[in-house]
Amino acid sequence: MAEVVGHAAGGHAQPATQALHPESKKWVRYGMPTDMTGKSLLDLGCWEANECAEAVMRGASRVVGVDLCTCEALRANVERYGIEFLQLDVMADKFWQLPEFDIVLCSGVLYHVENPLGLLFRLRKVTREALFLETATHLTGGSEPLLRFHPGRELRDDPSNWWTPNEACLRAMLQAAGFEQVEPVFVTDRSIPRLGVRAVPSGEASLGKVLPRPAGQMSVTGGERRGHRPQRFAG
Repeated sequence: MAEVVGHAAGGHAQPATQALHPESKKWVRYGMPTDMTGKSLLDLGCWEANECAEAVMRGASRVVGVDLCTCEALRANVERYGIEFLQLDVMADKFWQLPEFDIVLCSGVLYHVENPLGLLFRLRKVTREALFLETATHLTGGSEPLLRFHPGRELRDDPSNWWTPNEACLRAMLQAAGFEQVEPVFVTDRSIPRLGVRAVPSGEASLGKVLPRPAGQMSVTGGERRGHRPQRFAG
């Protein structure tokens, strides 16, 4: 195993400038921390678990990779670096049993789920310090949040691709799910652009989105809702 890097200057989570694992393609590009000493990482959509190996080499105390797909490169990284691997659907009920992790990486997953906002609420549940999220995007709409639906094989001839948000939409959805300080870290200008963002959990998750209507219109006693009188029928 490669040598673990030392602490970042001043103890802050400075972005890494050079990868340690030869197959790590995301750590530096996403601006992930140089020093992971004593921290935990959850990698959703880990594929070969190269970024999990990178986290171990940077001193992470616990590293868990999650994916439905497996391959020989994944097995090799799990065995060499002691990574915990879960073959799990992120939208399955079992996901709620996962604990919090200091750093969460979710790359190439958002556009595969039927309910992207539901995924972001799940990410909020497991993120303690920072989320690094990457997704396919589109560059239309400007400041208006737009989530584009891709029926059939419209996106990369792949029927498992459902949605692409623009940057304004991804920012708004992350904020609705309980994140703040949403900052883009990169965007590509390819035919199918990719967007990477960093976000941190907000201090207190709001219960406002849990209710079917504003709290002031919800009755504690089970009687009439404020502003909504039941219709009376003659008889």
